[in-house]
Amino acid sequence: AEFECGGYEGMSLRDVVENGAHQGDLLGEYLECACSGVMACSTCHVIISPEWFDRVGHPDDSEQDMLDLAFEPTETSRLGCQVRLSKEL
Repeated sequence: AEFECGGYEGMSLRDVVENGAHQGDLLGEYLECACSGVMACSTCHVIISPEWFDRVGHPDDSEQDMLDLAFEPTETSRLGCQVRLSKEL
């Protein structure tokens, strides 16, 4: 699904769900974060479009360990609590 959301540089997707403008609250219906964003679960698992994955960035080893526990992870999976908005995005 696609959503138009507003956020600030440095915010995670989880932060956008909690504090973002536009459709951030709608995004929250699709993105849960049971661990409050401390990377202790995989409930905020998102799949990044391949054409955006290099710009978003690859997961580090700790995030990849948690993604291994996610439901049907893909090569472009990330945790929403770890994806941060940047000028490049």
